[in-house]
Amino acid sequence: RDLHSFPTRRSSDLAAQELKIPVWSLLLLGGAALTVSVAGVPHNSVGTTALLAASALLVAVFLVVDRRMSVAVLPPSAFGPGPLKWIYLTMALLMASAMVDMYVPLFGQRLAHLAPVAAGFLAAALAVGWTVSEVASASLSRGRLIARVVAAAPLIMAVGLALGAVTQTDDAPVGVVVVWTLALTITGAGIGAAWPHLSAWAMRCVDDAQEGGAAAAAINTVQLISGAFGAGLAGVVVNSAHDGAAMAARWLFAVFAALGAIGVVASYRASRGQR
Repeated sequence: RDLHSFPTRRSSDLAAQELKIPVWSLLLLGGAALTVSVAGVPHNSVGTTALLAASALLVAVFLVVDRRMSVAVLPPSAFGPGPLKWIYLTMALLMASAMVDMYVPLFGQRLAHLAPVAAGFLAAALAVGWTVSEVASASLSRGRLIARVVAAAPLIMAVGLALGAVTQTDDAPVGVVVVWTLALTITGAGIGAAWPHLSAWAMRCVDDAQEGGAAAAAINTVQLISGAFGAGLAGVVVNSAHDGAAMAARWLFAVFAALGAIGVVASYRASRGQR
């Protein structure tokens, strides 16, 4: 029989290397997300601040460790001078800001006295805006226009969240609920306008063509981890507000609007090289 038909030790070693999992990187990311999620449990500002600081430290350690690992979560291009790191950061901020939707049904019931079903449909407004905007944005073909849309997407999202922040009130009438729906739809539209292009850019702007698979896989990791961070941060904000549901809702929307405003810097840097 042909000796080449048998697996060699070198091929076995290569196969084993391909199956390696970045355990330390994932543990650090998971630990950071878990730390944020429990930061709202302590009923004092010192404990909450300490846990948030610990989470930020774990993220910093993750970046250092992941950069040095042969099998990592992020591709090597994410640590270089290119736009990939800004693409991932934009995606992370957009996804984290979307977690404001977690508490919309609760506030709909507490502030507008909506039935649970109606409050659930109110929360779906963000998803509707995301879906419609993503379909429309994906049909764009001019590179300069796409870059401008992506650069403006976090600002659009921040405007929607800011509108939600200033309209949170007790015993909200139907007209205010309509404004909430509009605000959430605008928020989702900002996310959907950028999302398809960010995904495509992440897979094609790597320095080495062989990194394309790693860049694509990192998109899901960034999405899941940033969603966990956003959910944990939302819990911290809501649990830290002690002046009623309306004030908690205002703070929640305001904090995530600030995240969207920060995302404008990242989206501009991400889109600058795609024009």
